[in-house]
Amino acid sequence: MKFLKAFPFAVLFLLSSLFALAGHGEPLEPRALVELTVDDVVADMKANADVYTGSSDKLQAMVLERLGSHFNFQRMTQLAMARHWADADDEQKVTISREFRKLLARTYANSMFDYRNAPIKVVGEQKANARSTIVKLRIASQSGESVELLLRMENRNERWQVIDVVVGGISLVITYRGVFNDKISQSGIDGLITSLEQDNLDAGL
Repeated sequence: MKFLKAFPFAVLFLLSSLFALAGHGEPLEPRALVELTVDDVVADMKANADVYTGSSDKLQAMVLERLGSHFNFQRMTQLAMARHWADADDEQKVTISREFRKLLARTYANSMFDYRNAPIKVVGEQKANARSTIVKLRIASQSGESVELLLRMENRNERWQVIDVVVGGISLVITYRGVFNDKISQSGIDGLITSLEQDNLDAGL
């Protein structure tokens, strides 16, 4: 099962913008967090373009290293699993979260060069409360059209983390919720794990 096809590649450049923050020690407010990383990640991709072009392993390793604590992958997996999360045991939850993390990093790594020169701008923020906010961005696609991107973020333990990404009205979590539900309905939670692991293994992760 090829999970890579489940979500638009345009989202991946945006994800990379937050991956780059693993090295920043001070916690930042959501909009500042995003704005800071846009320049950082573009500079990294351009400076190391030759290295990444010649080695997909190094590219994927860089992405995994930069994921850090800025995405709450367990929370994202829980949201994507929906009602099935309660049926999974602790080991299954850990495994699915880990493989989902790899899947997203791999997807980004496979397409980052297509979007490294795309203009991206933070255009606003909509706070629901002290623990929940949405940061709004706009990215110019290769066709010249603008795409709206939304980062849904939660503040847990005094750190803002991404729990969903929405591109052109399409939610990553909701998209994978359908994919995961279909697979679990066919072959159970272990079947989902097997598919995720095999897909990542085929990609060399």
